[in-house]
Amino acid sequence: MKRTPLQVAVVCWLVVGCAGVHRFHPNFYSLDGDIRLGEQLSKEVETDLVLLRHSALNQLVNTVGRRLLDASPEPAFKLFPYSYHVVDSPEVNAFALPGGPVYLNMGIVEVCETEDELASVMAHEMSHVAARHATEMLTTQNLSQLAIIAAVSVVPIPIPPIAWEGAKLGYVLSLLHYSRGKEAEADRLGLRLMNAAGYDPTAMASVFRKLSEQQHSLPSVVERFMSSHPLSEVRMRDAERQSAQLERPNAAAVAAASPSTFPQVKMMFAKD
Repeated sequence: MKRTPLQVAVVCWLVVGCAGVHRFHPNFYSLDGDIRLGEQLSKEVETDLVLLRHSALNQLVNTVGRRLLDASPEPAFKLFPYSYHVVDSPEVNAFALPGGPVYLNMGIVEVCETEDELASVMAHEMSHVAARHATEMLTTQNLSQLAIIAAVSVVPIPIPPIAWEGAKLGYVLSLLHYSRGKEAEADRLGLRLMNAAGYDPTAMASVFRKLSEQQHSLPSVVERFMSSHPLSEVRMRDAERQSAQLERPNAAAVAAASPSTFPQVKMMFAKD
């Protein structure tokens, strides 16, 4: 039986899109497609960003990222080549691109008072990557175009408009406004990830509380973060409840972690 273009498109989605945390969520991007899209977007957004090249700071975030990834209880995390970048901006924000690039503004690093709190921010962003939230959203946005794409026999992995428009930071961040459900899932996965790595999962709720306080005292500084990571009292309580329910890893695994350089790095920037 000869398949219609639309049927071919659906079959291709079933072949290339079913991987990651959600094996049965519609996603027109293959794992490699996520990675290639992330590489493309990182080149674009970095034209609008100033990345910090401070060796101790970059070593810190890479060490935290590696510790999280090595301990991951969810195989989907290990499907992507994560990279970590610190942005020279006082704005409190963090975001991750498809396929692995994670960006942390210095503003949010300064909000964190411990390595555990920094790990909570990074684990949340890494969870968006592992759950493939960005390309799931792009797939949903492109479903209405599927019949047109199939009709002209284009390989059904739609490239978003940014591929032609030359994406910049503001446009890319506008694509990363996740639903409450996706934010809740990133919290849940992030809590499990940091707990498995031996970090204190209660640190996530602690960061949420600090950001909520800044929303009232310095709203302009956290405006962009709040627009893409909306905080509510329910979300903060959920983080507290879930962290309390997690079974802590054995003490030997935690003791094996390298001593934290977080206090020294924070002190370096406090002196500047």
